[in-house]
Amino acid sequence: MKIRTLLIFALLFFSLTSIITYAIYCSNTMNKVAKEQYERMYSDIAANEAMGVDNYIGTLTQTASILAKNETLSSFELADSAEAQKAADAAESFVNSETGISRVIVFDKKGVSVFKTSNPNNVKYHEFTAEQIADMKRGGVYICPLYDDNNRVTKYEIAASAVLSDRILMVFFSADDLDLLAKAGNFPVNGRTVFVDSLGNVIDSASVYRGIISEIASKQGYEEFSSINNAITDHSKLNTSLYFDVNRTSGVSYTTKCSGSNWYVAALAEADKAYTYSSEASSRVIGLIAGLSVLFLAVYIASAVLVTKPLTDIKDTLAKIYRGDHDSRIIINSKNEYKDIADSFNSLLDNVVVSEKRYRTIVEMSDDIVFEWNLKSSSITFSNNINKKFSYRAPTDNFSDSFLVKGKVHPDDSERYRMDLEKLEKGEELKDNTYRWKNIYGDYIWMQMKTSAVRDSEGNIVKIIGVLSDVDRAKKGELQLMQRASYDALTGVYNRETIENVINNEILKMAEGSDKFAILFVDIDDFKIFNDKYSHATGDQVLKFVTDSIGEIVSDYGYIGRYGGDEFIVCTRNVTTNIPENIARDILAKLKAGFVCDSDDHLTVSVSIGVYIVSDSSKSVEEIISIADGAMYKIKKKGKSGFGIVNNI
Repeated sequence: MKIRTLLIFALLFFSLTSIITYAIYCSNTMNKVAKEQYERMYSDIAANEAMGVDNYIGTLTQTASILAKNETLSSFELADSAEAQKAADAAESFVNSETGISRVIVFDKKGVSVFKTSNPNNVKYHEFTAEQIADMKRGGVYICPLYDDNNRVTKYEIAASAVLSDRILMVFFSADDLDLLAKAGNFPVNGRTVFVDSLGNVIDSASVYRGIISEIASKQGYEEFSSINNAITDHSKLNTSLYFDVNRTSGVSYTTKCSGSNWYVAALAEADKAYTYSSEASSRVIGLIAGLSVLFLAVYIASAVLVTKPLTDIKDTLAKIYRGDHDSRIIINSKNEYKDIADSFNSLLDNVVVSEKRYRTIVEMSDDIVFEWNLKSSSITFSNNINKKFSYRAPTDNFSDSFLVKGKVHPDDSERYRMDLEKLEKGEELKDNTYRWKNIYGDYIWMQMKTSAVRDSEGNIVKIIGVLSDVDRAKKGELQLMQRASYDALTGVYNRETIENVINNEILKMAEGSDKFAILFVDIDDFKIFNDKYSHATGDQVLKFVTDSIGEIVSDYGYIGRYGGDEFIVCTRNVTTNIPENIARDILAKLKAGFVCDSDDHLTVSVSIGVYIVSDSSKSVEEIISIADGAMYKIKKKGKSGFGIVNNI
């Protein structure tokens, strides 16, 4: 991902995350506050309604108490119908709009009606039950429904009881005042109030009258009344917001008990109305956030473009330099940190270009071939002068196509070179490793490879820098010196020191478990005659004939060395297969066959051979040669031209 895109995404992510988080926090906070305010509103309404109910009931109770003090109503003989009628007439005088009394009934202690005032509107009402009469004996105010011909509630009255010694006075009032009180309790947002008297009768401000609270609460679809009934039966739930669901609408109830009576007032409201105003505010906040987001996005994109444009210029300039345009430079016109970076980079690039040109000049003037092997990309590059020495042209920069893999290495060096190349790939540095490669003329020349590993900050090898140097002349000179140091100049076989080293190596191999080996000490019989009779040149020919003949016999399983003068030592391996007696006989026979020297004379050569089969690795080279030499002298004493064998000493 580009820095510009990454920067835009980062700025946008963090900004929008902050804005959205803040919006969610604001919305939740507003909803929480709105809910608290809403709950406080309907709890205040319930409390105010409870105070109104207390005042209203107090007024009715006081009116009933005044009537109860009337002598005619309080002291007539219950069983005397004439006095009862007189009391009824007295009660009738209180029934009028000014007092608010609609009718009066007097019951005896058993709940039997003694008299009733007139019923001008001819309304129907149910008789009180024994349970209701028993409750009325304690005094109080109750809701009394009125019914039509179809036994449906049309309206209701409020009854206030006054208990005398032998009778109960029930004063009925028009419910207009309570109805007004109930209507005044309607919420501004689809809420309403509910009144419950001590007998469980319910007045609902929305539908005027519902019935008995316990009966309504048990019906499906009346969950709000179930919530009120729960608070009435369990006072721990009074003055608490109780939530419920009815008809897929979430509601809340708040029930409080009137302090001056046994009545309860409940406030009912739709729960989601608590968020009416906060939702509107949240919508405005979200709209504001959406606008700010668009604005911020535009600002961020513009800022990102301005911030990253210099980086794009730097990247494009670097790409040009990488493609070989070393004259390209970063141009930043603004005076800021980018300008400082560009100036520093341009200055560094100037120095690098100068150094690189100096390096290339030195490499091109040098005969050495420089290569750089990138292990991560598996690519390798060589200095141009490789083309002057070798004909191979790599098709790609891939290591598998490179000269190091495809170049023609001498067969004798190929295995060693392959192993060294594996070591090099693992990071092992090569300091003085030489191999023969076929050059542009088809000849094998000696090249020396030196390498150095480049590591990253974690110590891992990332590059191999190497130099291939032409050491052909020096190497061949070294080999010539080694040849002179190891071989006899006249015969071309090992000299004394070298053959002794060969024998010592065989001793070491035997100590490690190799088979026994044999030493043949060969001395030319009467060699002086060849020099005196013919010439020293002829003597040299004899020496060469002896070494060539023995070399042909033992070339596959042994070595020959000139020990000194006309003495030779032959070392043969694996005496079980290469039997020393047979080798000695072959040598005697081949030399006896002779050769034609430069003077055209046919010369035969006889030798005395001492053979020692070595089976003990504890003996030194000097001891072994001495034993073979002793065996040879015994043959000399016996008449020469033969061999003698020593097995164990």
